[in-house]
Amino acid sequence: MKTAWITLSALLLAPVTHAFAQEAATQQAPTVVENPIDLFARDSFRIDPVVCPFKGEIDYKPGEIECGLLEVPENRENPDSRLIELHFVKLASRWGRDDDEDDDDEKKTIELAPGRRDDPVIYLTGGPGVKVNSYVERLKDHGILDHRDLYILEQRGIGFSNDFCPFYGSRKPAVDDVATFEESLEASLTRKADCAAGAKAAGVDLTGYSTIENARDVKALRRALGFDKWNVWGISYGSILGQAYAREDSDGILAFVIDAIMPLEIRDSELYWRVAHWYNRDLEKLQEICNRQPACARHYPDIRGRLIRAIQSVVDNPIEVDVKDSEVFPSGKARFFQDIVAFLPFTFFYEQDNYPGIPGLIYAWADAVERRDPVLFSAIAAGSASGGFGDSSPGMSDAIFCLDGGEEALARAGKKDILEHPVLGAAIGTPDAYDAGVRLCLELGLPQRPAEDYVAVSTSLPALIIEGDMDPITPPPNAHAIMPGFENGTYVEFPYAGHGPSRSVECAGDMLNAFYDNPQAQPDLSCVEEMEEPRIWAPMFTTSIAPNVVLPLIEDKKALVLPGAWIGLSVLISMIAFLQLSLAAIGRKIDRRQASETGGARLLAWLTSATAIAALATLGSAAAITAQASEMLLLFGTVPWGVYGAWLGLLAGGFGLLTLVMTFRAQARSALPIGTLLGLILTGSAGIGLAGFLLTWGLSPF
Repeated sequence: MKTAWITLSALLLAPVTHAFAQEAATQQAPTVVENPIDLFARDSFRIDPVVCPFKGEIDYKPGEIECGLLEVPENRENPDSRLIELHFVKLASRWGRDDDEDDDDEKKTIELAPGRRDDPVIYLTGGPGVKVNSYVERLKDHGILDHRDLYILEQRGIGFSNDFCPFYGSRKPAVDDVATFEESLEASLTRKADCAAGAKAAGVDLTGYSTIENARDVKALRRALGFDKWNVWGISYGSILGQAYAREDSDGILAFVIDAIMPLEIRDSELYWRVAHWYNRDLEKLQEICNRQPACARHYPDIRGRLIRAIQSVVDNPIEVDVKDSEVFPSGKARFFQDIVAFLPFTFFYEQDNYPGIPGLIYAWADAVERRDPVLFSAIAAGSASGGFGDSSPGMSDAIFCLDGGEEALARAGKKDILEHPVLGAAIGTPDAYDAGVRLCLELGLPQRPAEDYVAVSTSLPALIIEGDMDPITPPPNAHAIMPGFENGTYVEFPYAGHGPSRSVECAGDMLNAFYDNPQAQPDLSCVEEMEEPRIWAPMFTTSIAPNVVLPLIEDKKALVLPGAWIGLSVLISMIAFLQLSLAAIGRKIDRRQASETGGARLLAWLTSATAIAALATLGSAAAITAQASEMLLLFGTVPWGVYGAWLGLLAGGFGLLTLVMTFRAQARSALPIGTLLGLILTGSAGIGLAGFLLTWGLSPF
C-alpha cells in the first residue's frame, strides 16, 4: 500500500528568489548592480487560447471559463534553456450573468457596491503539485466571482503545464509492493530517483522547477495579459509562492491575501514543519470541544489516546489483505502501515465541515484497525488501486522540496517530532529515512538554493494574513511568524476552521471583494464572527455498508446483482403497497364501502410499508447530510439520527412478520380474495426483506 506520507510531504514547500542568479552575475561582472541581467529577456509573453483540457469533465458554459497557454523559458537563469508552455485558466466574473447577482443579498453580512470590477485576482495554487482541475471545480462557485475575474496558473511541472513524470506512482508497481514500513519509506525515495532520472533523460532541467521560477511565471503571466497591476490570493503553498511573488513583482500588486501560511524563511526554524506536533495540537483542541458537549464527552472521552493505541497495534505488524488487482499489487497483497493508520483522520482536519464527524470516525477507524476489518481494508485498497496520484504531480513537488530546502527542514522537524511525539512522529518517518531524503537531493543534482533567498518579506502592501484556528498543517503560529514583515497587514483568524478558510467559508468571497475594493481601509471581518463551535455527532451511527458495497462494486459488479434485486424489490413493493393501501382506504371512506375482513392483516401491511418508507427516508437523509460534510465519512457511518432509520427498518421487518402471520390466519378462517392475499404476502415479505438486508449489509443499529 502506498504510504500516505508521499502526499503529506508534498503539501507545502518553501520558496526561493533570484538572488542566486544576481550573486553569480555580480561575481562575473562588477557592473551588474547598475545593469542587472534581465531575467525576462527570453520571455516572449506569447499567449495562445486553447480549448480547456477539462471540457466535458467540469460543467460550464462558453464565456464562463477560458483557458490559455503561456510560453516561458524552463530556466531563466540558463540562457540556453528550452521554452515550455504553461496552462492557465480564467474564471469570468458572474456579475450581470442571468440577472441573478442580487438573489442572495438577504444572506450577505458584508455590503458591496454593485458592478463588475476591472482589477482581477490571481489565485496561487497549493501543493505544490496540485493540478488545476480541482481548483476550477471548487472556485467556479466562489463568491470572489461575484465581482471579479479570477485567474489560476497551473504551475510549471504540473498537469497540463509540462508534467514531466505523469506515471510517477504507476511505473514499476512492484516498487511499492513491500512488506515493512521501512521498505515503504525506501520505496518513496526510489520513486523520486526514478522520476528525476527519467526527466533528465527527456531533457528536463529540474533546477528550473523552483518557487522562484514559479514567482517569475506569475509576473510573466501578468505582463502577457496586459495588466499593470492585479490582486493576489494564495493558499497553502500558494502562501509561500505569494511571499516570493511579493518580492519579485511588488509593483504589479494592488492588494495581497495569503491563507494557510508557511513562512518564506522556511529554513530558519523546524517548527514550521512539525507535522506530528500540529496534528497532536488539533487532536487536543478537538477533545476540548468534545468535552464541552456532554454527549460527546460521554462517548468519545479519549480521542487522541484511541488513535494512538490503534497506531501501536500495527507497528511491526501491518494489516494485510488479499486483493484481486495484481496489476497494482503484484503479490496479491495490500499492506497498511502505521502511516496510513495515523494519518487517515489527519486529512479530515483540512475541512471544518468534517469536524462534527471526526471523533466518531476516529473511534470507528480505531475499532476497524484493531480488528483488522478485511472488508474495509480491502475496499480501501481496491479504491486506491489506480496506482497514480490523482490530482497531483509529485515530480514537480520533489524538485521544489530539494531546491527550496524543505527536505532538510523537514528532516530536522521530523526527528524532533519523533522525540516529542513518539507514536505520531514515528508514523511519518524514521531518522534514517529523513537523512536519506536529504542525501538524495544532492545525488540528484538538486542542492538547496542560497539561504539569502529566504529572507523574510518586508513590504508595505496592504495585506490580509489569514489562518484557520484548527489548520492541521499550517496553523496560526506560522502566520504570527511573518506578521512583522507586513507593516500594512491585518491578521485574520477563523475560529473552528481548517486549512484555507478564505476558500471554504461561504462569506469569505464578500470579505475578499470588500478588501480588494478598498485595501487601505479597515477590513470588514464580520465574516469571521459567523464561525461557530461544531456540534459533534455523538454518538455517530457507525455502519459498514459502504465498504460492503464498494468492494464488489470495484472488483466484481455481478456480485451486487442479487443484493441489488433484494433491496430494490423490497423498496418497490413497499412503495406500491403504501400508495395502494392508503389510496384504497381513502376511496372506501369516500364510497362508504367496507373492506374485506383480514383480521388486522391489512392494517399491519400498511404499517409495514409506511415504516419501511420512513426507514429508507431517514437513512437516505442521514447519508445525504453526512455526504455534504464529506463523502469519505460514509465509509464509517452517518449522523447520529441515522440509527433511527435502522431501527425503523427492523420494525418494518417485525410488522412484516406479523402481517404474514395474520394473513395466513385470516386465510385459514375464510379464503381471502386472491389479489388481497397476494398483496398482503408481498408487503409482509418486503418488510422482512428490508430488515434482513439492513442486518446483512452493515446497517444494523446494534
